[in-house]
Amino acid sequence: MKRQYPKLIKLIMALALVAGLVSLVAAPAAACTTFEFEFYPPSGPPGTEVTIYYVSGVNEKWVDMHPAFEADSTIFGGIPVSHPWGPMHEGSFSIEVPAVPPGDYEVELRDAYAYRDTFIFTVTGGPVTHNPSTIVGHTLERLDGQYERVWGYDGATQSWQVYDSSKSAQRINDLQVLERMQTIWIDVTADDVVFNWRGTLYFLGKGWNLITALGDTYGIGAVITVPPPG
Repeated sequence: MKRQYPKLIKLIMALALVAGLVSLVAAPAAACTTFEFEFYPPSGPPGTEVTIYYVSGVNEKWVDMHPAFEADSTIFGGIPVSHPWGPMHEGSFSIEVPAVPPGDYEVELRDAYAYRDTFIFTVTGGPVTHNPSTIVGHTLERLDGQYERVWGYDGATQSWQVYDSSKSAQRINDLQVLERMQTIWIDVTADDVVFNWRGTLYFLGKGWNLITALGDTYGIGAVITVPPPG
């Protein structure tokens, strides 16, 4: 029997090692419980499509291995609403406002790893309106109307897309979301405008401002300003 003890000890140590590895593998996925998110529009009648755009605060390297938001896991005023799942690092999904009376409703976001956050959506009367570029307008609302338009480069199609703050037609505004590491031009109407994009500060001057890699750092981002003539 004494000769069997070393084998038993090795087996126990192997099982302990496997258990430890399992916990190490599972921990990063379970730890991803912090998100920054934006949503638009903030109000609308039943049937309105609400876009939720989110970025994870931790575990950015676990991008493709686990879903962050599971399908159909969002609750609107106590009513489950349908949407696709979202990837771990960052992404977006849309929900449709259910048939409920006008009023303020809590929307609860639940991810696959015990994360929970809420926002308030105001249900109104009136017809449903559609504008695919409103998420960009919402992101730039913090500039207090001190910009006119922004051009963003789409690497997938290798083309430029535009969002004009004075326009609402889909045929004009085809820039829907500002992406991390995206190249953008933004036309600002005043000097000393500060644009905070998810922790990166951009100090913009009057005229066109070039940002070559949006959100490439948490701090001060590089900007090239081209002042207007005269």
